[in-house]
Amino acid sequence: MPAGNGVNCNYCPEHKKTCNGDDTGCLCYKCPRHLGQCICVKYCRETESILTFE
Repeated sequence: MPAGNGVNCNYCPEHKKTCNGDDTGCLCYKCPRHLGQCICVKYCRETESILTFE
């Protein structure tokens, strides 16, 4: 089942720090992939790129 439409916001490291989960322009907000899984492997399956968190 695809994520999309705010489902990933709870997994986002920016959630509650600088974002309250209503940024509809954010890639993670509408992304059909599961962000929690992408964070674990540090790889974005949607953009096929490595994720770095600092």
